[in-house]
Amino acid sequence: MQSMACKIYEDVLEDEVDWDEATRRVEEGVKPSSSNHRALCECGRPLHRFARLPTYQTFLMCSPTKECSRCEGDILPGEMHFVCAQCQIPVCKDCGPSVYIHREYDYLDYETGEVQVQEVPKRVIHERRTRSALDAEAACTKAARQVYSELQKLAPEVAQEEDVEHSRWDSGNVLLRLLGAESEAEAAQSALALIDGCQHVLAAQPSLTEVEVPCKIFGDIHGQLRDLILLFHSFGMPGTQDCPRCVFNGDFVDRGKHQVETALVLFALKVLFPTQVFLNRGNHEDSTMNEKYGFQKVILQAFPGEAGHRVYAAFSRAFQYLPFACLVGGKVLALHGGIGDGKWKLDDVRKVQRPLNHNQLQAPENRVLWNILWSDPIEDDCAVSKVFGVHASARSKIAVRFGWNVTQDFCVRNGLDLVVRSHQSKKWGLGFDVMHNESLVRVFSARDYEGNHNDGAVLQVENEDDSGHLGVRPQVLRSLSSA
Repeated sequence: MQSMACKIYEDVLEDEVDWDEATRRVEEGVKPSSSNHRALCECGRPLHRFARLPTYQTFLMCSPTKECSRCEGDILPGEMHFVCAQCQIPVCKDCGPSVYIHREYDYLDYETGEVQVQEVPKRVIHERRTRSALDAEAACTKAARQVYSELQKLAPEVAQEEDVEHSRWDSGNVLLRLLGAESEAEAAQSALALIDGCQHVLAAQPSLTEVEVPCKIFGDIHGQLRDLILLFHSFGMPGTQDCPRCVFNGDFVDRGKHQVETALVLFALKVLFPTQVFLNRGNHEDSTMNEKYGFQKVILQAFPGEAGHRVYAAFSRAFQYLPFACLVGGKVLALHGGIGDGKWKLDDVRKVQRPLNHNQLQAPENRVLWNILWSDPIEDDCAVSKVFGVHASARSKIAVRFGWNVTQDFCVRNGLDLVVRSHQSKKWGLGFDVMHNESLVRVFSARDYEGNHNDGAVLQVENEDDSGHLGVRPQVLRSLSSA
């Protein structure tokens, strides 16, 4: 099954045509005649029209230019040109078998009967504006590469240190290090560029994204950067063979010691790997929650003065573009909280238009979205008798708690085998729980969260065999309290 996310990356390639004669000539070693050389590659095979520009790059403009093999001119990102299916050698429109538009025109003055040949003025030739990012990396991409480079250096360093709780980690000024900045002002500029770029990537993708397997699913992180780095070091750094694709299932910020750094790391990963890394919205990717639980405060401390307010506003705006769920391998749905009453279809989420702020999420028509962020499952072996159906939740008037039958019915109607959610840390928990007749798994990645003495976990989703059967394997980082 082709993912929705991959559709924005589809190459636009001219349909194959019957080139029997050209193929025969190539096989027989006959050189092409000079009359049709523009339509054929140097190898004698036909050239085909080609265009490719991922949606997010219409904003970032970070796709590299190509060089025409004939005139050595630049072929800008997304421009139609020609390629040989065999050699993959690019040929620009002017050098290929394209329509040529003359740069002169015949000008008739009907009154005098005079006809003049005039040069076509520039004002009628509308050329796509290029930005400096076509000649150099866009500011957001540059910042993302800087963060990723430092992240890769940090991982082995942290792994060799004494294992301590995130709140006791003496990291130095890790924010300046990640951004490669010498001052808070310089760091703020890099952060703003990265946040803005990530927002455009998020906005270009649907509200329900899709990703192939193998894929890791991370739970709540809540600013515990050290735990996140250890998970990367132990089980695979995103963008590498050990972690080719991953989903971060919401609640990146609030409460932890390194909230800003954590959010910037995830945004950098999204910019660098837009179709490999997916960020789901959690209930804490919300300005109302951020003002109450600390994200706003730590931003204003990290970036003094007006810069702090600008960075916070940028994060708040970007959070409103986060998707609500990700379909993994066509059979596993990852979302932050839960499915609510379960009476909705995946297409309902696909149709959601963003951005959405706190008040809009609470609107009656967005009840499904609110429950995706806030609802909780009822555990099968819960001591209370109400383990069946839908019940009120203490979290809010709109949110609900749902029983095993709701999950089973939801999966059947949507062609799913499993729902993965996060949102809850359990005291002395393993970082994951399996419930609802193995139709629902909880994953939580921040260790020792809020004194719960819990392990941190990620889920590895991969093909078990060639039949398409998926397997889910938890990967757990031990709690320091249980050492």
